[in-house]
Amino acid sequence: MHHHHPQPPSTTKTRISTPFIILAITIFSLLLILSFSFTSTPLPRHPNHPHPSLFPNHQPHRLLFHHNPTNPNDQNTLLPTPPSIAYLISGSSKDTARIIRLLFAVYHPRNQYLLHLDKKASQYERDNLALYVQSVPLFKAAQNVNFIDLLHILSYMPKDLNFVNHTSYIGWRESRKLKPIVVDPGLYLAEEDEVFYATQKRELPDAYQLFSGSSSTILSRKFIEFCILGTDNLPRTLLMYLSNSPSSASVYFPTILCNSRKFNRTTINHNMKYASFNSKQEARLLNSNDFNDLVMSGAAFAAPFKANDPILDQIDRQLLHHEHNKPVPGGWCLGDNETEKCTHWGDAEVLRPGPGSKRLEKSFVRIFINGTFRSTRCVYE
Repeated sequence: MHHHHPQPPSTTKTRISTPFIILAITIFSLLLILSFSFTSTPLPRHPNHPHPSLFPNHQPHRLLFHHNPTNPNDQNTLLPTPPSIAYLISGSSKDTARIIRLLFAVYHPRNQYLLHLDKKASQYERDNLALYVQSVPLFKAAQNVNFIDLLHILSYMPKDLNFVNHTSYIGWRESRKLKPIVVDPGLYLAEEDEVFYATQKRELPDAYQLFSGSSSTILSRKFIEFCILGTDNLPRTLLMYLSNSPSSASVYFPTILCNSRKFNRTTINHNMKYASFNSKQEARLLNSNDFNDLVMSGAAFAAPFKANDPILDQIDRQLLHHEHNKPVPGGWCLGDNETEKCTHWGDAEVLRPGPGSKRLEKSFVRIFINGTFRSTRCVYE
């Protein structure tokens, strides 16, 4: 199959919008629920199956190096099946181009992607994003819009791990966010309005221990199903408690994980994201001066960035080796032209780990090698 990628919608005439956020990396079951919860433009229905050139079979994936086709006992002929990673990529008004750029940076046919624009985005922007996604032949063929190195490394890891930064220390900053009661009119009214604070304050709960952390997480399918299906009271109870809280995103998942006997042993106190903090312990915008530290960290993700900052071009050019409006070349890209490799599709289960996978592997080794990950998870302070 040979196709050309359309140009993404231009935003050169608009102002820089509110900071772009990757809300979470979850499993497809969560995305299905979210897709019904958000108001979005429905995409045309696809055929029942993805394009056969991308998924010719469902055998264990194959690497494109260290493979000896003449030796059936070669240890690289049968390898763990790579996982499918589900992404929720959310933005606001004027964020369409940024969403598309991020989508191409993390795209792989095996993964699942849900794009979300909040209430501040116009219907025109929603339609524009939906039409653009439908105009990309690769997305239509894979039916998943609905990183290549990340898939390779995660293939060798237990599928029930949950990567969540967390701490049970609720200092004065966190307490000041959790005790006030806020009311968000946007939950009840069509028009946008500011949240307001009630005069009353509430005590922190004593039936379970609160944990706080980052709102960016890597969560297992089993855990997400636990939260959605309601087999335990805690997910529902905590959801109601945090519905009137201004800091729910950083508290919900860490608290459920660490208060659940079923999942607290699957928790890793790291979210595999690079960030740099200022003197107030607030994540600052990353720029080109952070590039080397970002690379050497071996992190799978990084944030936050200013829109169109030069460091994004460095990442695209030097790390991902792609143009920002095209997918990152992987083992499924069979094109002969270096700049158009992914216009000719092959088996999506063929992985081509690059230097980034080695850096990511070292990061996981640092986390697991000395066993300290056990002593730092779900610690009650």
